[in-house]
Amino acid sequence: MPHTVPEIAELVRQGMSTLDTAPFAELFAADAVYELPFLGQRTEGREAIVAKLTAAGSRAREFGVEQVQVEATPAESGFVLELTVSGRGFTFPSSVGVVTVADGLITSYRDYPNVSGASAASRAVFDAFLTASVENRWDDLADLYAEDVTIEMPFTPAGVPRVTEGREELRRRFHAAAGVRRVLRADHVVVHETADPAVLVAEFDLHQELGGETFVASYVMVLTIKDGLITHSRDYADTAAAAERIRRFRESSPAGSSAG
Repeated sequence: MPHTVPEIAELVRQGMSTLDTAPFAELFAADAVYELPFLGQRTEGREAIVAKLTAAGSRAREFGVEQVQVEATPAESGFVLELTVSGRGFTFPSSVGVVTVADGLITSYRDYPNVSGASAASRAVFDAFLTASVENRWDDLADLYAEDVTIEMPFTPAGVPRVTEGREELRRRFHAAAGVRRVLRADHVVVHETADPAVLVAEFDLHQELGGETFVASYVMVLTIKDGLITHSRDYADTAAAAERIRRFRESSPAGSSAG
């Protein structure tokens, strides 16, 4: 016996709330159509649609979505879905979908995602990063990174490691640097969204103090953020100039501690 529209809406709501297509996968018609009008994408056929929605659920989990609130509202020929997602440090409306039902099956699903909302969650992590840096809260800064984070510093001069692996090694380097260097403020902050909401590019200047001398260092970071944590970062700065500044400081202060 075919499912009624309210029954289909409830099964879809249950599946979406757990990021699992299983409860409603068989409710798509064999020739159903799934569209993402904002992105200009169209998928045809039950199997292809289920695969696409399953992949979207996996990406949401990787991004850090822990809870999905779903509202299903009856419409003339089906129902409307409104999704709000939340995770570590973020909550935002993620999408609205218009679902059409005929003869007990879903014949079309037009999905309108909130692309900028997903990017905003990544931006919140960067904002926390910058605040912790300016306030010299080094443990809080380290805690924004994933346990197995990889940090690449392509501009590092020869003889200095270009890759740092792991949160605790990064924490050690933060504390070592804090012994001789203090951040005063940040300015010229520009954040660029990318096609992947988990990736953002940030430009900023940090005003710092080393041995009583103030200086400004410019940075560009390419950050990958998943599950509310920085999992990978490529950090670009004039590291050669920084190394020279630290070298001079050490030579003038024999008792000075090392900076990582």
